[in-house]
Amino acid sequence: MSRLFLKAESRNGKTVISDSFFTAPIKIAKPFYCGNYTEIMMMTASAGILDGDFYDIEIQVMEGASFRLTGQSYTKIFKAAEKGAVQKVKINVEKDAFFIYFPMPVIPYGGSIFSNITEVHLCKNCRFVMCDILSCGRKAMNEEFLFQSYRSRTAVYVDGKMQFLDNQRFNPNEINLKGMGFFEGYSHAGMMYIYGCENVVIPESQTSESAVTKAADGTCIRIFSNSADEIVNQFRRVISQLS
Repeated sequence: MSRLFLKAESRNGKTVISDSFFTAPIKIAKPFYCGNYTEIMMMTASAGILDGDFYDIEIQVMEGASFRLTGQSYTKIFKAAEKGAVQKVKINVEKDAFFIYFPMPVIPYGGSIFSNITEVHLCKNCRFVMCDILSCGRKAMNEEFLFQSYRSRTAVYVDGKMQFLDNQRFNPNEINLKGMGFFEGYSHAGMMYIYGCENVVIPESQTSESAVTKAADGTCIRIFSNSADEIVNQFRRVISQLS
């Protein structure tokens, strides 16, 4: 098991990492101070996530802190011989804090098995943004939807009450993921959940499809495209409205 723990606090008007802990292959870069928030980049010494890997990530964003966590590069999920890999993420955001969770897109290789479980606990008076972007696989190598299974479950609680649940489970052996009701000809999909921010506008694009859904509390944006970079850039433009 590889573990990452980060705690962000506001001190004298600046967000600092007051506590951190990580085990191989996870590691973090030195903080970047970007305007009114602090950014940490998560890295791994491994080329990707291997069969049998278990990543346990916990993030605490304390009162008044402005913090962003992102990744070094796309997350590659290698072929599984047995049970596959699991990543669990737990996030707590206190009042008057702003947290942006922006992991890079996931690329599930042929034969891979991956489960990503994210649990988010928010105080009512905070702001929160997270992204979840999935590629069909190594598209340039004609490896589209050849993974064994992919699951991504995100649950968001506000003051202890669930307000948003997104549960995706894809198994290409059970259904045609290119068909109606799934990717419908596109190769990449992105989900963004936004809490505590109003008047969110999706940038226009001629090469993707997008939609906005109002959750019980917060907003969900979905984008389908044939390019992960395009989804990343569109989500970044949305975030630029909020920062």
